[in-house]
Amino acid sequence: MLELAIPVDIDRRGNTIVETNSGRELTAPGWPQDCEFQLVAFHPSSRSCEVVWIEQLAEDIANALELLNNAGIHRDANTDWYQRLVHYCNGVGLRRPPDSQD
Repeated sequence: MLELAIPVDIDRRGNTIVETNSGRELTAPGWPQDCEFQLVAFHPSSRSCEVVWIEQLAEDIANALELLNNAGIHRDANTDWYQRLVHYCNGVGLRRPPDSQD
């Protein structure tokens, strides 16, 4: 899952405890100092999460779209979900899908 989180405490090991936008409290090793909120990824049954950097997420989306296009898997680039993903990854410096629009 991906959710926004805010820091709420620190555990005895010095790891930041965060609260997600759905109210879950998770340990967030690697939480950046002086950060008011951050995107985190976690398995629903997990007690910890991983900090997700927006730039990396956008690059991952761009790579996935490029793979879909190169493999010819996604033929209808006009679907809403596809256009949202193209919008999310615009400007990451990777080759954009050939049929993408701004």
